[in-house]
Amino acid sequence: MYLREKGISYEEKNISIDTSARAELMRRGIRGVPAFIIGEDLVVGLDMDRIETLIDYRVVNCPKCPTRLRVPKDKGKITVSCPNCSYEFKMNS
Repeated sequence: MYLREKGISYEEKNISIDTSARAELMRRGIRGVPAFIIGEDLVVGLDMDRIETLIDYRVVNCPKCPTRLRVPKDKGKITVSCPNCSYEFKMNS
């Protein structure tokens, strides 16, 4: 209900009947529900502040290496620095 009220799109999986969803949670070491996978981040439990913080970002690929970076949304033109290769690039967020 919380995600719907916030207008957050999501894919719901019921681990009681979806064996692949259950296997993914087990592979990630998650033992509780609800669990949210947002990009590469995990939230176990309904931590609304953490969920909202994570969805205010999007994931982009570094142009120079395989690193995936989280950048804030709706901040205009920003400079992004890759923590892996130190490459800096500008982008509209």
